[in-house]
Amino acid sequence: MIFDKNQSAFPSDLHREVWWWAVGLVPPSDSLTNAVKNQCTKDILDGCYQWYDYFNELCEDMYNHMDMYQPAPVRQYRDILENIAACGEIQGNTIVRNINEWHKYSEKLNKSKAYANLKITLENCLTALERTGLTHEYRDDTIVFSNAKYPKIFHAMNTFEHSPNIRKTPARHHFAHCEFRQLFKSYSASYDELLRRVSDESHDIAHAIHDFAKSLKIQRYIHFDTIKYKHKNIRVLDFTVSGGEYPALRVNIGTCAKPDSDVFNDTFYKHISAADNNIQDIFIKNLERCGNEAHNHQTVKINGKNERVCPNSRIRINPFRDDLDAILCFIAARKASIDQYII
Repeated sequence: MIFDKNQSAFPSDLHREVWWWAVGLVPPSDSLTNAVKNQCTKDILDGCYQWYDYFNELCEDMYNHMDMYQPAPVRQYRDILENIAACGEIQGNTIVRNINEWHKYSEKLNKSKAYANLKITLENCLTALERTGLTHEYRDDTIVFSNAKYPKIFHAMNTFEHSPNIRKTPARHHFAHCEFRQLFKSYSASYDELLRRVSDESHDIAHAIHDFAKSLKIQRYIHFDTIKYKHKNIRVLDFTVSGGEYPALRVNIGTCAKPDSDVFNDTFYKHISAADNNIQDIFIKNLERCGNEAHNHQTVKINGKNERVCPNSRIRINPFRDDLDAILCFIAARKASIDQYII
């Protein structure tokens, strides 16, 4: 099954979650660089290729047989696999866990509010994972995990779980997506990697935003999974990607640069007032209203409508191509506001 990053409709929210996981898997042709390969044993290298194939098969089986995995959330299956890999000892092609420690983990999960509310157990999840080859066997004081179809995966997974800074959020993200550049040292995703999963439409918009920001000498920064643009050390906008809705690109743009600005005289709103009706409508539709009564709220007329705004208002938008001109206008307006107050 080929998961299409341009897909926008799904049978359920859980199907969307599986799809979002699948389109984020990083092919070994990208993540297994020569620098990584040179540090891998044959077992670890074979395990990387098998791990990527395994997660693809798991996603496909989940998507096509969701009833066998529900009601546990999709992330829970990744968390279980990560826990198995992190806390066990490699013996041959298996990973072995102390039975008492495993029972403590199981009891903690089964008693958790999340599991209790959904009426699921760790045992239910392990039964579902058997569909794609994961098996477990109790032997005296241990529990032994293996996968006959993908026998080498735990060599790679266990190595990954002992890589630098693995407990940090980005590294956890890398486990889910087979980002093997994390195997032996900390890896931060590049701009292109962060946009891997977005639709062609969102990809074009992101590049257009970057090109426009660059033309205005607005600098780009990347912090974890957020792409930020700053001018004179003040944030102009940022965007992230999320599979929660289509399009996946989530853009956040500031309005007035000065927190206590008089919006009637702020260059940001002068730009908006001079924009065409369509851009003004997009502004009104995506303006995040401020509920803090202590702020300097004022009423301004935009496209014939009275809008109550404050200098701290933000624009939040999941843009389509038709929104691009408006976004570029908002960026220019925000930069002008910064220039108005910061020499």
